[in-house]
Amino acid sequence: MRAQYDVILVGGGPSGTTCARELAARGASVLLVDKKSPGWHKPCGGGIPEVLFEPYGIPGALGFSTPKVRVRDAVQRLLTIPMRYRTVYRNRFDEHLAEAARAAGAEVLFDTMLLDVERDADGFTVRTSKGAARAKFLVGADGCMSTVRRKLFPEQLPESMCGIAVEHWYRTRHGITSLDFYVEPDLLGTGYAYVFPKDPELLVVGIAGIAVDKPRAVLEQLLARPRYRALVGDLPVAAVHGARIPYRHLSRLRDGRLILIGDAAGLNTPIIFAGIPIALHSGRIAGEAIAEALQTGFDAPLDRYSLASLRASSLGFQLCHAFYDELLKHRRPPSFATLARPLWRRPLSLPTAFVIHRALSRLVDRLDVERMAAVFGVAAAP
Repeated sequence: MRAQYDVILVGGGPSGTTCARELAARGASVLLVDKKSPGWHKPCGGGIPEVLFEPYGIPGALGFSTPKVRVRDAVQRLLTIPMRYRTVYRNRFDEHLAEAARAAGAEVLFDTMLLDVERDADGFTVRTSKGAARAKFLVGADGCMSTVRRKLFPEQLPESMCGIAVEHWYRTRHGITSLDFYVEPDLLGTGYAYVFPKDPELLVVGIAGIAVDKPRAVLEQLLARPRYRALVGDLPVAAVHGARIPYRHLSRLRDGRLILIGDAAGLNTPIIFAGIPIALHSGRIAGEAIAEALQTGFDAPLDRYSLASLRASSLGFQLCHAFYDELLKHRRPPSFATLARPLWRRPLSLPTAFVIHRALSRLVDRLDVERMAAVFGVAAAP
């Protein structure tokens, strides 16, 4: 660890490592620190659209191919969508991205606890368990419960804006090659159950939702139902994972030269809880913007990292938030015409938007929208 860097990043998940790689590849001096040890697994379904692997330099072998998504709604209608995903083990995935950042020239330190962070007129001081360093720019990529955000950022992410996911892992030759979502409103009125294969011999069964009381008990009740018992029976649970997941993003993503990316900024996709794609996009866009600011000596390029640029980079992010806003406001799913109206200049995106709208409409089938709206304090439209 040196005394001075152009940029220090806290957090070595997909957003932080992607940002570090973009910066280092453009000549910035970069330090990335993360408290976790190599091999540590973040609780995560791990589904990533296959189209993102090549643009982000991710080997296809890191993911298990799932060529379709299936949604079974509250009245047992099955929607099958031919969308190609790959599911990843987060430890292997995150470590690959960290090595890519190192290869680009970033200094990456795991097992490094953030002790304190301070801001002054000349930049930032970051104190860690392995020493202290200063930087002109600071990037918080340290997750939903971000220490960087809590200590320095003017806007916070209340716990009510975070959902929760809990999952069991089972070792079994399952034969499943799809990402399966199940709506179980009598048991989980503010989310869904999911069954994701990690590889041919590991199956994940979990729940994700907001304002879930006793989530582990809910998962146990779910697993007692015939549908899930048919999958795992009396198999022993190989692992149990749980995590907080942001459900609503902050209204702003930076404060001067302090930038938040990924979960630290609350970036996720409501309803489907898919955080990895927007984490990758936020890391790339923020890295490009900071690098240009360093090269030009002006902060104006930082404005390119914004919610608007993220919406433009990810149709799923844009549509999920628009759908959810309309759902809470009107207490019913929006029509496709309402969701598609802002896309009139992007006609080629309409077929994909139609598929996303169908899937979202099924995923909120008979959920407790009143309770979901109450969590975020959204009054019904007159």
